[in-house]
Amino acid sequence: MITSLPCERLLLGVSGSIHAVHLPQYLIRLRREFAQEIRVIMTRTATRMISPAVVRTYLEEPVFTDLMGTDALPSPHIRLTRWAQLFVVLPATAGIMAKAAHGVADDLLSTAIVACPHPVVFAPGMNPSMWQKPAVQRNVDQLRKDGHYLVPVEELTSVTTGEFDTGLGPVPETVLTHMWHVLMRRMRDDYWEEAVATPAATPAAVKSLPLLTAGRPPAPAATE
Repeated sequence: MITSLPCERLLLGVSGSIHAVHLPQYLIRLRREFAQEIRVIMTRTATRMISPAVVRTYLEEPVFTDLMGTDALPSPHIRLTRWAQLFVVLPATAGIMAKAAHGVADDLLSTAIVACPHPVVFAPGMNPSMWQKPAVQRNVDQLRKDGHYLVPVEELTSVTTGEFDTGLGPVPETVLTHMWHVLMRRMRDDYWEEAVATPAATPAAVKSLPLLTAGRPPAPAATE
């Protein structure tokens, strides 16, 4: 399939923040502007914020919630993370970030994060009073030290309190900008070593073609 979308396979983890209710808005933008294929993992609490049946209407694949998987896809924490070109947790609660920072794997999403062969992108979404806690910030620092990427929080109106403050989940435009950044950086890192392994050369030099002098036709090949 010919497409201009940059990411071939996006795995989206959804944890139980109230910001999960905005998931359809993210999926519309992601499918239109970023990812060719999207698969979604939801925690049990996230399914209480928004029904998996609703989320499924925006996807071409079922929503994954069970650590045991299905007959069609056993061991989803391994298969999905190996499948994904990019793994993003959106929204990321204080709880899921604490699990990731300490290697806790007790449901499908947390186990997938631990099993993922690449760094994960976390887009935090929580009340500012939680975001500002030292324990949460320690976990954020640990995730960064482990190589994961944290999307900066924004100043928005809280869904739960109606207050305008810092620490809330990013809007789709912000998420897309950072996902582009992470994907392009990863692609650069994947191909950089190969790209610089041999000296730069023109196509003619690679094929050992003779150089042409401007205005003069190439000399005829010698014959016996």
